[in-house]
Amino acid sequence: MAKVRVASVGEIPEGTLKPVLVDHTEICLAHAEDGNFYAINDVCTHENFLLSGGELFALQVECPQHGSRFNLKTGAVTGLPAVIPTKVYPVEVEGEEVYVEVGSSPPPDLPLRGGGH
Repeated sequence: MAKVRVASVGEIPEGTLKPVLVDHTEICLAHAEDGNFYAINDVCTHENFLLSGGELFALQVECPQHGSRFNLKTGAVTGLPAVIPTKVYPVEVEGEEVYVEVGSSPPPDLPLRGGGH
């Protein structure tokens, strides 16, 4: 699992979101109010809209289309109408560079081991 540089710290002011592409995966990179960076799948699980176009509220991102909210740390749904959680990805900050690792999860459209979805 390789980490990929996605931005510099200065590119993403605290309280903002940035869309990034890592190994063909659309990621919403957030610089939250707690000063930390978080990476969450950029596509809302309710409908196909980009979370990076939404708003950041504390440790939640809100989808711009219907207002679904997701926890940046866990991917859990914190606001309807979405009911399916989303993926989160490890983030590392080294100096002034921000890295995301996406290789730890299988692609979402493939069945997991054991035949389940």
